[in-house]
Amino acid sequence: MLAESIENLWLEVERLSRPVASLRVPGVGAEQVENAFGAPIPSDVVEWFGWCNGVSYRPGQVQDDAALIPGYEPLSVRDAAGVKASYGDGDPVLGDRWIPLLGTGGGDFYAAVYEPSSPSSRVASVMIGGESRMAYESVEQMVNAFRNFFRTGVFFIADDGTLDADDDLWISSETGSGPEIA
Repeated sequence: MLAESIENLWLEVERLSRPVASLRVPGVGAEQVENAFGAPIPSDVVEWFGWCNGVSYRPGQVQDDAALIPGYEPLSVRDAAGVKASYGDGDPVLGDRWIPLLGTGGGDFYAAVYEPSSPSSRVASVMIGGESRMAYESVEQMVNAFRNFFRTGVFFIADDGTLDADDDLWISSETGSGPEIA
């Protein structure tokens, strides 16, 4: 169940005392997501934004404080709409129906990619200057993979206190060329 998976991911960041745990903005309803992106919206995307509508910002905060996973913060509906508008159309992996879920300060993001008749989405990884690719078969698979990355040490707290990752394991697990972690 996606709601339980999302809750378990947030429990991992709480367990590590990550600042993002206290910065999470409460979620929004389906109507707000539909107003931003048009209907119909897959239930998994509604559930994602129903759990978290981005993060709040405080004086002195650094980008790492907002990171749910290394380098990526959960986007608000408003920020996700802004990312989508600034990225534009024409990406063959994203197609016409996609909604950003997580983003970086540099413009990279994970997006739910869906068909109107489907209740669930696949998840694409978009890296500015690189090729977009499908990373997960569902939002729930992405959430569970990220939770497992925390539990297996792919995501970890670096010596300087920031959230970091073993990038080789992370990327290879998403492309299927590395060890199965999720």
